[in-house]
Amino acid sequence: MKLRKSMGSADKSAAASGFVALGISDHTLNALDRMGYEEPTAVQRDTIPKSLAGQDLVVMSRTGTGKTAAFGIPMVETIDPERREVQALALAPTRELAVQVEKELSKIGAGKKLGTQCIYGGDSMGAQIDGIRSGVQIVAGTPGRVLDHLRRGTLCLDAVSLLVLDEADKMLDMGFAQEMAEIMEFIPEKHQTLLFSATIPTAIRGLIYHYLVDPEWILLSEDFAYVTAVRHAYVITPQMEKEQALYQLIEYDQPASSMIFCNTRSEVRGVAGFLVRKGLPVAMISSDLTQKRREQVMSQFRDGTIRHLVATDVAARGIDVEDLSHVFIFSTPGSPELYIHRAGRTGRKGKSGDVISLVAATDLVSFNRLAKRYHLELHEQSVPTDVAIRERRNDRILQRIEQASAKMPAFDIEELGSVVEALVVHPNRRQMLSYLIRNDFTRIEVVDDGNAELGDHVGQTRPLSQKQGSRRRSHSRRHGGAIKKKGPSKDD
Repeated sequence: MKLRKSMGSADKSAAASGFVALGISDHTLNALDRMGYEEPTAVQRDTIPKSLAGQDLVVMSRTGTGKTAAFGIPMVETIDPERREVQALALAPTRELAVQVEKELSKIGAGKKLGTQCIYGGDSMGAQIDGIRSGVQIVAGTPGRVLDHLRRGTLCLDAVSLLVLDEADKMLDMGFAQEMAEIMEFIPEKHQTLLFSATIPTAIRGLIYHYLVDPEWILLSEDFAYVTAVRHAYVITPQMEKEQALYQLIEYDQPASSMIFCNTRSEVRGVAGFLVRKGLPVAMISSDLTQKRREQVMSQFRDGTIRHLVATDVAARGIDVEDLSHVFIFSTPGSPELYIHRAGRTGRKGKSGDVISLVAATDLVSFNRLAKRYHLELHEQSVPTDVAIRERRNDRILQRIEQASAKMPAFDIEELGSVVEALVVHPNRRQMLSYLIRNDFTRIEVVDDGNAELGDHVGQTRPLSQKQGSRRRSHSRRHGGAIKKKGPSKDD
């Protein structure tokens, strides 16, 4: 759908199945067109008209369904661009999600020339104050930092008419209930509230009826809390062998990108360290990392320099990566809802994905509980053997050679025919073929460079021929101390 700055009734009628039919202004339609939006998603179709009508909403929709635009579009539509004061507030559980929300709202509001400001801990308080004083109409932020500004008197919410609680279940899980209650004291009694969450556990219902007025419920993920295209598998393995099992699963599937979920920070460090020593392109996301370092890690993850990210649920909140092929669940989560949050990282927008859980004997009760809760179709699989991994790797190499050779011109094949025949009978053919294959069709993508700690790991591309030497160096570093050990830290 192509949108113009001014659309006549005929244009609107022709595009009735798109955003035009939702009653959106031309300014916002133009902004959506520049962003590449064509057709609204289910959550956008169901929520935007009701939001524009002023209805309080409880929307249960999993991550990756377009919910930011679902509340961002009506937010932009209801704001008066002539009033240089904060008229809408979006609260999110993590700084990463707050940043993403603010960027999206800024793009949607560009047509109306609306000002936005992101507020989160770890960023310059002075810069945030300057941004607020410039006359922004939209603020997106984390509850803790927003409350800091309110207490300092550097943020005024007297003109707020729309409040959005994004991923409200996680804000409660992360202990923001008190901060949210205090923030409500600074917001006018008469306002609209939109609450979005992937799951609605019992604990959140008290929040709903305390903060929202006669809300309408839109449950889009209750029956399909996971993507049907996602394959849910599990591997039974002893607790002490989980790290090796994880490594073998990664070696067998060779995922283009994956997230590995652990329950605690100490587990994250242990798993990341093990995979780094195995030579995999891996990094970890921890709440201990500075915002700048987290952004660097995420940039490397998105561009493929790092292919595997190890994290806890808390540290991973707000991370949104498209085309994530695999989710590995190293530790069984404490609740079925957390499993849905983890599994929802893959299979975005109808694409396929794999969720593989490593289940020890101590995990069986919890794992069976979540399987029954969501009626998951589970597939049991075994840990791939070294022979299976090698055969799978051989198949991939042969497939690459076959695909590449299919593009060769016929005259090249004919010209090289005599060389091929000579190679077939040559006494050193095994060594010569190994040389050709290694140089042209196999590479180990990333190995530990030894220059940083696990949280700061940066991968490098090296030929396969250096693989064993690199691993030997990693082994010596393991005993020589290039990876520094820190004292015990509190688990998430």
